[in-house]
Amino acid sequence: MAWPSSSTDLALGDGWAAYTGPHADHLAHAHVATQLAVARSGSVRVVLGESRALSGPALIVGPGVQHRMTDEGGAVLLLYLETHTPLASRLLELIAPADAAVAPPSVSALLSLEAPPERVVAALREGLGVEEARLDPRLEAALLKASEDPTPGAIARAAGAVGLSPARLRVLARAQMQVPLSQWLLWRKLQRAGEAMARGAGLAQAAVAGGFADQAHLSRVTRRMFGVTPLQASGAVRSEGNRFVQ
Repeated sequence: MAWPSSSTDLALGDGWAAYTGPHADHLAHAHVATQLAVARSGSVRVVLGESRALSGPALIVGPGVQHRMTDEGGAVLLLYLETHTPLASRLLELIAPADAAVAPPSVSALLSLEAPPERVVAALREGLGVEEARLDPRLEAALLKASEDPTPGAIARAAGAVGLSPARLRVLARAQMQVPLSQWLLWRKLQRAGEAMARGAGLAQAAVAGGFADQAHLSRVTRRMFGVTPLQASGAVRSEGNRFVQ
């Protein structure tokens, strides 16, 4: 499973984001998304909680699982899948009842790592027999509206637009997406901030573009969700290879 280059790259697609390149030791953190971490060569290693460790050519880490990556001296593909996507659900089914595990051979066999991340995602969907699933139309419409609204009160406005109370919208989102709606919106804010940085914005400008209160708020959320600072992440999103795949 060799990669063609050691370049740093960030790609964003429909329901997923991917980072490829080198990495250092991460701080303990938990993702809103389901993560597939793949070593370019050798193994990738994560520590769960205080002492439990997983090591292998590819690891699956479920949403909300506290973990930190350790630097094994290589480069990685980090694929983040939004929890409501069928591919995220399928990967978690394959490691159930565990919430984090070494990826089974059925997944590792599909990782044609010469391909860009969007083709890796497509290969996983096809190889694992994942079919597109639709959310409740009211939830879909509310998510679209809320994701485009960076200001406080977005959930209430999105709920009103589709004829639901904010409480009912939150229950519906939790049932179909397995994460709180507020956490999903933080993920969307990080995506907007990342897109702004990729266009050359500074951290303060990126925080505004993402809908964060200020740069410090962006920093706290980035560290909590990814285990790195926005300054560390900005090197990836500003690389020449970064792309946004729709």
